[in-house]
Amino acid sequence: MVFPILWLVVLGVIAAALFKLAFLDGLSAEAETLAPSAELQTATVEAARADVTNLVQAQGSVVADPAVKVRSTSDGTVVYIDVEQGQAVSEGDRLFQLKKPVEAPPAQLPRDGEEDTPAPAQLYTYVDVVSSASGTLADFPVLLNQQVTVGTDVASVAPGSFSVQGSLSTEQQFRILDRPTTAMVTLNGGPAPFECGSLTTGGAPGGNSGETPETGPAQPGPGSAGTFSCAVPAGVSVFAGLGAAVDITAGKAEGVVTVPATAVRGTVQNGVVWVVADGVEGPEERAVGLGLNDGQQVEITEGLAEGEQILQFVPGAPAQDGGQPGMTGAMGG
Repeated sequence: MVFPILWLVVLGVIAAALFKLAFLDGLSAEAETLAPSAELQTATVEAARADVTNLVQAQGSVVADPAVKVRSTSDGTVVYIDVEQGQAVSEGDRLFQLKKPVEAPPAQLPRDGEEDTPAPAQLYTYVDVVSSASGTLADFPVLLNQQVTVGTDVASVAPGSFSVQGSLSTEQQFRILDRPTTAMVTLNGGPAPFECGSLTTGGAPGGNSGETPETGPAQPGPGSAGTFSCAVPAGVSVFAGLGAAVDITAGKAEGVVTVPATAVRGTVQNGVVWVVADGVEGPEERAVGLGLNDGQQVEITEGLAEGEQILQFVPGAPAQDGGQPGMTGAMGG
């Protein structure tokens, strides 16, 4: 009877030891493992040198250039017509001729003993009215023997040329303040990309001069604040209504100090960044000079040196999806 009792005692000790290892020691280790130890880190980025190309991409369409009005430069009666509607004309070509009476000098009273002199015959001068542009005579309502007054619209000339026009957002207008003169245009389903010259920007949406009876004015897009227009070169086959992708390059800088656009409050000329320095509690707000902006990176012209650490996002700015820099942060929180 003694041995079974001893075996029961030994088994009880073993069971107690296993229980302690399995539950009490395990719970203690798990409690130590689950103790909170995370630290909050503020996202920072280093000012680094890079190349920046200020490329603004916009959408536009091809429109026919408006007809040029021709105004009469004199009063008179139409005595000769040189052209007819639909005819091609060049700038300076005569369209018609006017006959205009010349005022006679006042009659001299006869002296004593002299006979009366007959009144002088009416004198006339002839004035040529010429075309003020080259193209096709789109409208020409002048008739023979018609009385014309100075400043009257007597014709319109369709130049037969085309332009690419579209809208720009406020941000895009700020990015091309240097006023580039050309753009690269790619037509939807058209010829190879070509350089479009005589680029103009600005102006109120809907106020572009490319309005035609067929197409009407180019309509501004949502949120647009201005327009652009450039001349399609002669020899490029286009027609009104073609859609176009337009690339406007307004400068390139190589090897300059840059930071993400999300780190800067401001987009043009002057901005603010938040510098993080060792031994300094909290970020330091610092004014900086801004150069080119490609929508992702911003050139820093002054106020920040290469290698300095700054906050990656403007304090209070909305977070960017996926952490990718964008223009939202650059516009401020």
